[in-house]
Amino acid sequence: MNLSGIDEAVMLAERRWPGLTLKVRRNEANGPCPICGKATKDGFIVFEDGGYLCRPGNHTGWLDENEEREKLSPEERRLRKIEADAAKLKRKVEALEKRQTVLEQMMKSQDHVKYHGLVGLVEEYWHGEGINDASIKEYMLGFCDRCPTDAAGRPSYTIPIFDSSWSRLYNIRHRIVGAEGGDKYRPHMTGLGRFLFNARWTLEHDEVLLVEGEKKSIVLSQEVMPTIGICGANGFNLEWLPHMKAVRKLYVGLDPDVYQTGLALGERIKKARPRWDVRVVRFIDKPDEMITKRMVDAAMFRKYLSCAKVVR
Repeated sequence: MNLSGIDEAVMLAERRWPGLTLKVRRNEANGPCPICGKATKDGFIVFEDGGYLCRPGNHTGWLDENEEREKLSPEERRLRKIEADAAKLKRKVEALEKRQTVLEQMMKSQDHVKYHGLVGLVEEYWHGEGINDASIKEYMLGFCDRCPTDAAGRPSYTIPIFDSSWSRLYNIRHRIVGAEGGDKYRPHMTGLGRFLFNARWTLEHDEVLLVEGEKKSIVLSQEVMPTIGICGANGFNLEWLPHMKAVRKLYVGLDPDVYQTGLALGERIKKARPRWDVRVVRFIDKPDEMITKRMVDAAMFRKYLSCAKVVR
């Protein structure tokens, strides 16, 4: 029953249930259930071995249960592989086209200017996060009275994300007022993908620090050294590396609770850039809070960096 991969499994599912749309996530794909109608948005799961599962409907099965795969001829197997590859390529093209459309809309937006104009209403918040007036102005930090992608329409603090030339707007991060945990952040528009915050530093400095989040990147850049930010511990894209033209020494400084994730990221970066000096830092607290709460100064912070693990 084993298929050649998730793309072939998706192809079989979409052939069996015309109109079904699945989102591929590594070795499985999710979508609405085409059988019971009870499923949530992504409660129907297709696996790369050809099995499927509907969690809300509590039923399972096999996509090709009416076929004996072992009896397929080599030519039939080859055609099935071609169909799966074509389906995969089609999804990639559609995703790229959709992302390009949203990006073009985002680049034309001037909402970040409007939000920055309201920053006077929430200066205390930004100051409390360790961000000074110069950085508030430089990064065009702001306030939105109703986040456009929050279902509840809650207010948010806003951080624009620009490209490495600091001329094109890629996104605006909304930090929902009063929200905690995984509910804190929203994008200004959906479908924009991941971006590297403060990417300009990678064109201007040979030594940079990589952390989680835009606020950390701002605080550490103003207090210690050029710092780039990713959205979450797994938010780094290796495809960014060729564009980080000035970098020769990179510190990976994720939050202390995901130190092992930082080690794994450092190893992947070192493998892709063997000539770089890659070091992984074990912080005692979130790196910005070491400055804002523990009162660690720049010299002491540098000592933490000097103890970083060198990736071989």
